[in-house]
Amino acid sequence: MRNSRESSSFPMFSKLSLHLFYPKRQWIRALFYLCIIMYVGLCYVSRKHLLPLARMLTNNKTIREVDNEHLKFTCIWSVVDRREKCKPRCGHGYFGLYGMTKCQPWLSCEEIDQLKMRGGIGHHGYVKEIWRSHWNTFPVVVKKLRRNDIAGIVGKDGYFKGIDLMKNFFQPSVLLQLVGHCNDVIVTEVHPLLDAQDIENRWKEYPTYNTVSTRLGMCITYVDILKVLQSGTDGKIYVQCDAPSLNKLTQQFLITEDFRLVLSDVDSIETILLNGTNRRLIKCTDWGELHGHFSAPEQLWPYNESFQADKMPLYDEKIEIWKIPDVCLFFLGEDPSAFLVKRSLKNIHKQCKNQDPRKRPSAEEVLQVYIRVLRDVVGTTMNVTLYSSQQDN
Repeated sequence: MRNSRESSSFPMFSKLSLHLFYPKRQWIRALFYLCIIMYVGLCYVSRKHLLPLARMLTNNKTIREVDNEHLKFTCIWSVVDRREKCKPRCGHGYFGLYGMTKCQPWLSCEEIDQLKMRGGIGHHGYVKEIWRSHWNTFPVVVKKLRRNDIAGIVGKDGYFKGIDLMKNFFQPSVLLQLVGHCNDVIVTEVHPLLDAQDIENRWKEYPTYNTVSTRLGMCITYVDILKVLQSGTDGKIYVQCDAPSLNKLTQQFLITEDFRLVLSDVDSIETILLNGTNRRLIKCTDWGELHGHFSAPEQLWPYNESFQADKMPLYDEKIEIWKIPDVCLFFLGEDPSAFLVKRSLKNIHKQCKNQDPRKRPSAEEVLQVYIRVLRDVVGTTMNVTLYSSQQDN
C-alpha cells in the first residue's frame, strides 16, 4: 500500500520532465542534447558582446558624471576596453586622461621634449605630422607642424590659431582635449577609434554596436557640436571652413570610445564676432573656388568672371546647416533598418537644404528633431547626454 500511495502521489510534472530529458528514440535524444550544447556554446561565445551591450542599454546615459569630494569625473563605457573608464574634469590650464585620479597642468616644453615618438597614427594631416607617444604610461598624441613642407608654411597661421582655440574655448568638451603645447608642437588625448571617415570599418570591428540608435546618436552629437560652436555664448560663433567635401569634413571629427564625436581639427575655424545685433560675417576661401552640391549655394562663386577671393560675398554659420543632411545620412549608412529614420528626417533635412540661408533651421532646431526621432521612431529608452547641457569647470 505504501508503494502504491507513493506511486500515485508522484508529481505529474516529474513524469513530463522524464519524457523531456529522456526521450525514447535515440535520434531525438541526440538532437535534444546537441541543441543544449549549441545554446551553451553560443552564450559563452557572445557573452563578451552581450554584457557590454546590456550595460549600455541599462545605463540612462552613455556618459556618467561622478563627484568625488571637490573633483568631478566623467565616466563612459568603453567599447574598446569593454569596461567603464573615468577621467577627471579639469579647469583651464589642466588636463585629465582616462585612468587619472587628479588633474595635471598642461605639459611644459621640457616635459614635451622628453616624449618619445612611437609611430604615426591614422591619417597624417596636410599641415601637420601626427605621432603616438606616452606620458607617465598614459597614451597621448603628438602633433607637429610640417616645418619644411609648403603645406606647413601655408597653413602655419591657421595651425597656431587652432592652438589658441583649444586653449581658450569656453566649452572644451566638444574639442579634442589639449594635454600640452610648446611652440609648434601640441599634445592631445588619444581616441583609438580614429576619425569618422572610417566609421564603416569601426562598425565591422564592433558589430554589436552597429545599431540604428548608435548611428543616429552620432548624428545627434555632430549637430550638438554645431549647436555649441554656434551658440555665441562667448560673443563668438565658430564655423568650420576646412570642409569642402564630405570626406574632408568627416576627417575633422574623431570617434570616442562610446561612439560619440569630438572635433579634432580646428586649424581652419573662422569666427563670426557678435556685437549686439551686428555680425562680422565670414568667407571660406582657403580652398579657392568651391564646386559641387556639398557646399552651400552661398559658398559658390556667383559671377561669370574668373574667381577672385577678395570679391567673394560674405556669409554666416548657416553654411554648416546646409551640410547636416549629408553628414547624417553618411552616419546612418545604407542599412534597410535606417529607412524609417531617414523618412522621419526628410522634412527637417529639406529645410536644411533651403536655398535661402535665412530660412534654414538652427542647429538647436535640428537637434530637437533628431532627439525626438531617436525616442519616437527608434524607440530607445536611453537619455541623450549632450555636450551643450554640460557645465565645464
